[in-house]
Amino acid sequence: MRIMYLTESMGWSGGAHQALRMAEALQKRGHDIRMACQPGSEILSRARSAGLAVEPVRMRQDYDVLAVWNVRCLLKDKPVDVLHAQHSTAHAIGLMAVAGSGVPVFVVTRRVIFPIKRNLFSKLKYLSRRINGYIAISEAVRTELQKAGVIPSLIEVVPSIVDPQTALPEEGKALRRELGLPEGPVVTTVANYADFKGQDYLLKAAVPVCQRFPKCRFLLAGRNTEQLQGLVRELGLDRFVHLLGFRTDVPRILAATTIYVQPSLQEGAGTALREAMIAGIPCIGSSVGGIPEAISDGETGLLVPPAASEALASAILRLLDQPEFAGSLARQGKTLVQERFSLPSAATQIEAFYQRLVEGVASR
Repeated sequence: MRIMYLTESMGWSGGAHQALRMAEALQKRGHDIRMACQPGSEILSRARSAGLAVEPVRMRQDYDVLAVWNVRCLLKDKPVDVLHAQHSTAHAIGLMAVAGSGVPVFVVTRRVIFPIKRNLFSKLKYLSRRINGYIAISEAVRTELQKAGVIPSLIEVVPSIVDPQTALPEEGKALRRELGLPEGPVVTTVANYADFKGQDYLLKAAVPVCQRFPKCRFLLAGRNTEQLQGLVRELGLDRFVHLLGFRTDVPRILAATTIYVQPSLQEGAGTALREAMIAGIPCIGSSVGGIPEAISDGETGLLVPPAASEALASAILRLLDQPEFAGSLARQGKTLVQERFSLPSAATQIEAFYQRLVEGVASR
């Protein structure tokens, strides 16, 4: 099949990583893959380095008329069987670009569980007959699409994949030395700073944990996590918390980690959590979105209510007090992720979905 991926992503994110890894997998399976990306974007650079064909297209906003024209020209110059929009702005631009382009199948991926608005523009965007299918990255995302009126048969749930990129224990020890960490437990979360990621609740949970375990340290990695410095000072946690900002060495961070926490208030899938699970780390997550699809409470990890610092602190202390129990959770969590969230499995599922949609259009 001839497939074009369309994304407005500029920086590096979980969604950009997912799109690139799937494009690489499908190309290895013999499909003709192109990626239309923002000029100067991280995904364009990485796609080019990976040997994928790239098309620079500036996408400023939803329904950017110039972007629509440029994408339509690309589709007419080099026809495709499937145009797949990977993010929200690409969804809006692709929706207009496929009109009159001759593209038989238009697919949209939705990665977030924000409620879809019920206004006219949202209805036009999500309920258009030009959309042949949706990829939802979790059952929680599927639910939100159905609430918005999307026909259930159009939705395919394909979980976000997890790459087993584990670092050696020596790399974790080296990172501990670099950060000046004492010989004690390390609690980590990896997420770009945002209110809905719940980092502030994790910091509040850190207070009683550090009182019980003075050598415990908390690592918060992700773009703009430095903005939490004021709260760290206010809570008296300067000695105990390291705000690492954007990092490209997440496997090293995980190699230094004792417990991983995903304290999100809402979460489409929780890919970073699954990366920690496949690294063999006992994990704690909020009972929101796609997180419970990976964590079965007491079996593959621990679940806590969102925005509940006391419950979060209790869960962390439970794992620190019960290392054998924590080890059991880590082993079962790793097995689950290996079985359910692999790239080959997701690529096979998406490939079959595309084929089914293309054949369905051809048979009309």
